[in-house]
Amino acid sequence: MTADSSISTDVLDRIAGLGPEIIGLSHAIHDDPELAYQEVRSAARCADLLEAGGFTVERGAYGLATAFAARAGDNGPHLVVCAEYDALPVVGHACGHNIIAAAAIGTGLALQPLLDRAGLRLTVLGTPAEEVGGGKVDLILAGAFEGVDAALMIHPTPYDDYDSAGLAIEEWSVVVHGKASHASSAPELGRNALDGLVAGYSAIAMLRQHLRPWQQVHGIITHGGDAANIVPERAAATYYLRAIDMADLDDLRDRVRAALEGGAVATGTSVEIERVGHLYEPIRTNPGLAAAFTRACDVIGRAFTADPAGPSPGGSTDFGNVSQLVPGLHASMAVNSFPAVNHQHEFAAHCVSPQGDATLLDAVRAMSLTALSLAADPGLLTRE
Repeated sequence: MTADSSISTDVLDRIAGLGPEIIGLSHAIHDDPELAYQEVRSAARCADLLEAGGFTVERGAYGLATAFAARAGDNGPHLVVCAEYDALPVVGHACGHNIIAAAAIGTGLALQPLLDRAGLRLTVLGTPAEEVGGGKVDLILAGAFEGVDAALMIHPTPYDDYDSAGLAIEEWSVVVHGKASHASSAPELGRNALDGLVAGYSAIAMLRQHLRPWQQVHGIITHGGDAANIVPERAAATYYLRAIDMADLDDLRDRVRAALEGGAVATGTSVEIERVGHLYEPIRTNPGLAAAFTRACDVIGRAFTADPAGPSPGGSTDFGNVSQLVPGLHASMAVNSFPAVNHQHEFAAHCVSPQGDATLLDAVRAMSLTALSLAADPGLLTRE
């Protein structure tokens, strides 16, 4: 079953009128990047528009200062549309969260007057800190997804993938402790923490050729010592561990930990390993939502731009945790940026280009029609 054609026509007409406002929001967020848990102005911009559009808006929702929950509709399935708006250090909105936020707010504004007619309850949920920390996991733990029937969002990428997957990810803080000494007159009395860290880093590099498909480790050294003539007594690094599922992540944890501990043993140092933030689970795409979203893209005449290398599960998101809890869809939508890819300066520029703006409006249209399909046929969530 699909949504009533008159409602679909009305929502598309509304989006045409909302276009300048939605694009303006995207550009404003892009031009004022804020890091995870610090998205004060971005969250306020989104909440202000939703409140003006007739939503009941809870700011600082679920105990998170930069979260919000905008609610409307009194009957039917309860759909959550997720908005992300945190930026990356240095490269700003090079993951396109300005498009994600504006698409979610645009979908809410387009649907709000039609919700009772369609039979749909809608929450536009402002979710901070996707890049680090895991704001959606904070929201899950606070009860934000209780009583929710489905969750939906889009993500800009170089190519389209409406059934996109994602890897589980865990972030580690690694600190190696040694003993300071004069690097020239008494090096034998020191224990070099940087050597311990580098030995572990090198062991991980040698481990990579033996990893399972889609097991990934990447990291940076964040502290290597304080002066060249002092044997470093402390060195630190940040690592990300990714895997296709939780079993592979368990395996990867053991092997990386052994590499880091081996580096410490070899250098007479000690190592502390702590997880940072929440574990992100893999994405579990709901087939019914993916089919409805694909149909919606066909209806609006969006040409599908496939990755010539084939679909990839690369990347990770805290929406994976949401999708393990409720039926979900995290659709990748092309801004036709290749060879520029996410987390590059060039990709950030594409997210406020004419193509980026066109993809934003396509996202609003496709998510709005998908929402109406859910209202018309809640059974699509149970289809395999």
